[in-house]
Amino acid sequence: MTKAGRCNRRTFAATAFALAAVCGAAIGLTAQARRDFNVTARNYAFEVGGSSAPEIRVSQNDLVHITFTAEDIPHSFTIEDHGDSHYRIMRRAEPGKPVSFDFRADTAGRFRFYCSLSIDDRCKSMQGTLVVQPRE
Repeated sequence: MTKAGRCNRRTFAATAFALAAVCGAAIGLTAQARRDFNVTARNYAFEVGGSSAPEIRVSQNDLVHITFTAEDIPHSFTIEDHGDSHYRIMRRAEPGKPVSFDFRADTAGRFRFYCSLSIDDRCKSMQGTLVVQPRE
């Protein structure tokens, strides 16, 4: 192979790699967003972002980042795989020791989150809703 042929192959390969990287980054930017939520458990109830309405709303394929805090006794943030639910999330927080976690909201629908601990019977009444809107 001639020197010019090797040079053209290298140029083509470098151009194809750069184009793939740029296109991949552009697709990633349009397909997802990062959504941050602070979820607090106290007095046998959840708060999301300071609101007593315990609802998390995201779009399908968003990256969801949750910082979960328990303020009075240990609590959990649980979404179990029941029936049509695709998510299986179980995180426990101790008072004064918040936990953070991420997940991809890749399945549209409404999913119940709740406290699965049995420290007190009132924990069972703690619940909220994850709403994942289909992306159009």
